[in-house]
Amino acid sequence: MKIKKLIIPIIVLLITIPAIITAYYAYRRYLYYLPVRYEHNKCSTTTSALDNPYCGFYQIYPYKITSTSTGGNILPGNINEIKDRLAMVQVNLSMYKDMPLSSDALSQLDSILAAWAGSNKQLILRFLYDWDGNASATEPSDINIVLEHMEQTASVYNKYANSIYILQGLYIGSYGEMHGSAHQDKRDIIKLAKKLYNVSDPLIFLAVRTPAQLRTIKKGTDGLVTDRLGLFNDGILSSESDCGTYGEGKRRQELKFQDRLCISVPNGGETIIENPLNNIGNAVKDLRKMHVSYLNSMYDTDVLDKWKASVYNGKGIFNEYNGYEYIEKHLGYRYAISSSGLEFEPYSDKTATLNISLENTGFAPCYYPPCYTITCINQETNKTYTLTPEINAPDNGITEIRLSATINVRGMEPGIYKIYLDTADSKTGETIKYAIDTPLGQYGYLAGTLSFLDK
Repeated sequence: MKIKKLIIPIIVLLITIPAIITAYYAYRRYLYYLPVRYEHNKCSTTTSALDNPYCGFYQIYPYKITSTSTGGNILPGNINEIKDRLAMVQVNLSMYKDMPLSSDALSQLDSILAAWAGSNKQLILRFLYDWDGNASATEPSDINIVLEHMEQTASVYNKYANSIYILQGLYIGSYGEMHGSAHQDKRDIIKLAKKLYNVSDPLIFLAVRTPAQLRTIKKGTDGLVTDRLGLFNDGILSSESDCGTYGEGKRRQELKFQDRLCISVPNGGETIIENPLNNIGNAVKDLRKMHVSYLNSMYDTDVLDKWKASVYNGKGIFNEYNGYEYIEKHLGYRYAISSSGLEFEPYSDKTATLNISLENTGFAPCYYPPCYTITCINQETNKTYTLTPEINAPDNGITEIRLSATINVRGMEPGIYKIYLDTADSKTGETIKYAIDTPLGQYGYLAGTLSFLDK
């Protein structure tokens, strides 16, 4: 009988204890439960002009360094009123072909660059000795003078590195284009490239005229200079060889080379000689493969006028758009927010993960990595939480960028939060504009809304 009397309490205990434990953990789970809701801000892409740094058409502004303190150089009346964000400043040093630059010469250069640096333009800077296609008559016969000029000019332009996008060329050749020079053999080009790399500020990209020259420099310097060495092409779409930019029969191969190379370094120049290669469809295809970020707006007018009279036929909102305007708006990068979402398990996760996907439909990436900032703003209290996202660029880093940030939702006060994404150029600090119909505000673009309340 005693055993029977013990069995019932034991059974009750065996049933009760698990029930108590289950109830305890269920209650703890209930206490931990945090219902969080996120809604993506649906936006549409636009055809608007964006006015971002390092992108678009440019014009040439030539200056000749003279032996007098003024030099007779005339700056544009109001640089800030120039529409283009890019400007090519060409500086002719031919008056000093046989000697080092004087203090007056360096002062002239400083005055020119100081005036441009006070604008919102980014400079494509080209030093040269020839404007007439006769480099042998105007450039130094001694390469050591060129090397000295490189060092002297660097002491001036490095002060304005934040305003200089690219140093184009190695000072030599007809029009500064690295052909027709006594100093264009492989040994000299390697020597000049190493010097320019070593004296110039690391923030400034360098560019040489042909892919073959770039490969020669890369091989001759064990890859030293190639972290910021790109290309410039003043014969874009002019012929199968782009007027000698590539070897005969090498066009397809060199376009593939640029497709890989110019993921990380810039490419641009001018298009010349009206022909089928620069018909709008062909032009867009090759400019995208070359990842072109800048083009001369004055040359060649026959080609540019053909684009202005053309219609781009393609997918999306730019279908049947003016060909010239299509190219203008796709030079460089063109970002849009394509999606955003939140990952959070309300019963177990300590933090939430916000994911934002960006689409770039431009021909090229932004070569200075942007600085992204995510701001969460409580709509009732205006309290803000600032996040720095991690960046993941799948594929080749051009067409898509993914951002992810950890949000400590359990440490935030309950409420409704607007989530904004701000993108700033890491070199100038300027806000990068997106091609979307959401307005740009104080904290950037609205990506979505996050909400959670007390239980």
